[in-house]
Amino acid sequence: MKKSVLLVLLLMVVTFAMFANGQVSDSAGENKVLRIITWSGYAPQELIDKFFDETGVKVEVTLSNNEEMISKLRATRGGGFDLAQPSQDRISSVVEQYGIYQPIDYSKVETDLMDPSLLNAVKANTKVGNDSYAVPHVYGTSGLIVNKAKAPNVKDYTDLLDPQYKGRVSYRLKRPTLIGMGYAMGYDPFDLYGDSAAYQEFLDAVGEKLIEGKPVVQNYWSNGDQLLESMRSGEVWAAMAWEQAGWKLHAENSD
Repeated sequence: MKKSVLLVLLLMVVTFAMFANGQVSDSAGENKVLRIITWSGYAPQELIDKFFDETGVKVEVTLSNNEEMISKLRATRGGGFDLAQPSQDRISSVVEQYGIYQPIDYSKVETDLMDPSLLNAVKANTKVGNDSYAVPHVYGTSGLIVNKAKAPNVKDYTDLLDPQYKGRVSYRLKRPTLIGMGYAMGYDPFDLYGDSAAYQEFLDAVGEKLIEGKPVVQNYWSNGDQLLESMRSGEVWAAMAWEQAGWKLHAENSD
């Protein structure tokens, strides 16, 4: 029997969102274990302990990222996990291609605890056919972290490619950077989805900009700890990053 898998997702560009499918695999009830595959920091021990105290269900956490999650769930058809947390933009296409997720039964979700606008946006962004596959849980931002003492003039994504900061810049080679750079260049990527020619023009323009700016980049970070160390050491002055890293660094150094 096909496994049901819960989802937690990342709302691209400016927000993180965590989403859950409306069903849990039978094994979770029988063994009193909820098996979750998620990003680092999304299942803190305090939350796990509180969940156990309230439900009597233990939680097993596997840390991963978008690519690994999708690969594992495809390979097992959801077996081995009850809750998964990939990015929001990786849901509808995965449902259409692989059918590894189950739609939400919103009658079983306390949606009155959620911000209506965020809930409606998540429903729309994860809809396939007549069904939606997610509900919001948490969100955060992707933006810029800047050492103001070293790079006071960095204001938007295009400044990450300014030659005066050669060797002092870092960002992820992922879609949020593409989208953020596009907005900084005057595009609205989401308005272009229905026009393949216009969207390709946008991709080409941003791609060319990023290629031209490669000599400025110190490294392309792949995890938060790598970025934190680059910023703390002074190796990197400006970076595209998640807000959690920004708060940590600001607490250590207000510059």
